[in-house]
Amino acid sequence: MNDDLFRREFRTVQDRPETDNLFLWTVGIILLIGVALACWLGSYYIFGHPEKPDSYHILKDVLHKLEPPKRFVLTAAPPGVFLNPQKAFETFGSMTNFDLDRKNEDLLRDYINNYQNTKNLVPYLTGRYSILSSYELKKTDFMGVGFVALAQAAENPQIVIEHLYPATPQSLPVVEQMLRTGLDIKLEKSLDLSAVIHVARTPDGRLQFTLVPLLYGSYALKQGSGSFSLEPPKELNPAAGLPIVRGQLYEDALKTFAEYTRKNNPAPAAAVPGIPVAQSVASTTIIQLDPPPTPVVTKGGTPEAPPAVAKAIPVASPAAKPSAAPMANTAPAPAVVPIPSATPAAIALKPPPAKSTPAASVTPTRVALAPPAPKVPLQPFLVSAPSPTPAAATAGTWRTYAPGKMPRGRLVSLTDANELADRGTGGERLYLRGNFTVSVSNESRAVLRSSNPLSNALSTVTNGIPPRVIVEYPAGAAAPARSTVFSRDEMRPFEITSVRREPNGQINIFAREVTTE
Repeated sequence: MNDDLFRREFRTVQDRPETDNLFLWTVGIILLIGVALACWLGSYYIFGHPEKPDSYHILKDVLHKLEPPKRFVLTAAPPGVFLNPQKAFETFGSMTNFDLDRKNEDLLRDYINNYQNTKNLVPYLTGRYSILSSYELKKTDFMGVGFVALAQAAENPQIVIEHLYPATPQSLPVVEQMLRTGLDIKLEKSLDLSAVIHVARTPDGRLQFTLVPLLYGSYALKQGSGSFSLEPPKELNPAAGLPIVRGQLYEDALKTFAEYTRKNNPAPAAAVPGIPVAQSVASTTIIQLDPPPTPVVTKGGTPEAPPAVAKAIPVASPAAKPSAAPMANTAPAPAVVPIPSATPAAIALKPPPAKSTPAASVTPTRVALAPPAPKVPLQPFLVSAPSPTPAAATAGTWRTYAPGKMPRGRLVSLTDANELADRGTGGERLYLRGNFTVSVSNESRAVLRSSNPLSNALSTVTNGIPPRVIVEYPAGAAAPARSTVFSRDEMRPFEITSVRREPNGQINIFAREVTTE
C-alpha cells in the first residue's frame, strides 16, 4: 500500500499551515474608520465653532489660523442693521432662552472671524445711555486690557449695555477718569459702529447687551476736556464668558448709580408750585470723534495722500474810511473762523480787537447831534399778580401702550414712598398704583394725593406730610380736573420717573401716563 495516500490523515497540528485571523483585521479596520470619522467631525467642529474655548485655543495657538480682531473703517464696515433701544428690546426680548443662546453663538463667532464668510447682518446699537459704573478689565476677562462701562438706555431703562473700551496700558488712567458714573454715552449711526456680540437677561428682567466698537476710534467729552483712543485687542479669552459685568458686579453698579442719583437730586423740569427745577444728572456726553481719512495705497505700496478739499477762505472787508463826524466811527466785523467738525466741545471764539479810526477834528461851530430817540409808549408798572397755578408745560411725546401691554416692571404703591426716597429707583422700571385725588391740575400735568386714609397713614414721613404724585400726561391726553377721585391698578398704572425728598420731609414722586384708553 502506498503510504502517500494516507499522509494527510496523520498530520499533526504543528504540521498544518497558519490561517489568517479575519476577525482581528475587521475590528482594526472599523477602528481606523472611526478614527478617521472622528478627525473629520472634530476638524469641522473646531473650524466651525471658534467661539468655543478649546476650539479658539487650537486655532489660535496650535494651528495659527485665527487673526486677532481688526480695526474697520466706516466705509468698509460689515453690513448690518442699526437698532435703537426700543427696537433692540422688541427684537431680542421676544426670543426664547434657546434661541437667544443660538443667537449669541452666531454673534460671537462672527466677531472672532472678523465678519468673514458670513451672511448675517451685524446688529449695531444707537441712542443715549447713562453710565451706571465702570470697571477695569482683567486678564481673566474676555478682553485683557481696557475698561468696560455699564450703562442704561435713556429711552428705555429695560435696556442695559456693557460697552467695551480696549486700550493700551498707558491710556488707562485717562479712560478711567472719563468713564464716570452719571455721564452719557452717545452712539450715533454716522460715527459709531458698536456691534452686539452677546445678549443676556439680567436677574431683574432687563436685557444686557455686550458692545464692541469695531472702529476702535477716539472718544472725547462733548462738554469737557480730555480724550482717549482705543486699540483692537491682540487676543481674546472666550473661556471667561459673557457678559463681563454680572453677579455681584452688576448689583454693585446699580447701587453706585442709585447713590449717585440720590446725591445729585435729579428731578424732571416741571414747573409745579413749591418744586424747584433741577438740572439733568448727566450733563456731559462721551462721543466718538470723526475718524481720520484713510490713506489710499498705490500699486507700488506707497500710501497716497488724500485728495485736497477746497476750503472757504474768509475775505477781509475793506477798511472803513475816516468820517468827518466823531459819532460815525465804526469797527469792522470780526472774521468768522470755521470750527472743524471733529472738535468734541464748542470753542468760544474771541473776536479780534476793533481797529480805531482816526477821528476828525471837532470845532465848536460843527457838532454832530445824535438822532432823537424813538418814542416809547408808556406801560403801567403796577399790575395785579394772578393767583399761582401750575405753569402749562409742553406735552410729552413718549410712547404709550394699551392697558396691560406696557413693558415689564415692578408694581409699587404710595406705602413704598419712604423706601423709594431713601433707595432711589436705581434705573429700575417702576409702576405706581393706588387711589388718588387731584389737588392741582392744568392742561398736561396734575398733582395727586392718596384718597385712602390708611395709605396716607402708612406713607406719612417727616412732619406728618404724606407724599404727593406729580403726573405728566402725553400730547393729546387731558389731565383730570381738580377734586377728581380715581384709581389705578396693574392694568393702567403710572410709570415712575424719579423720587425726591425735600428738606422738610415732603416726598415728591414724579410719574407719567403711559397707557391709553
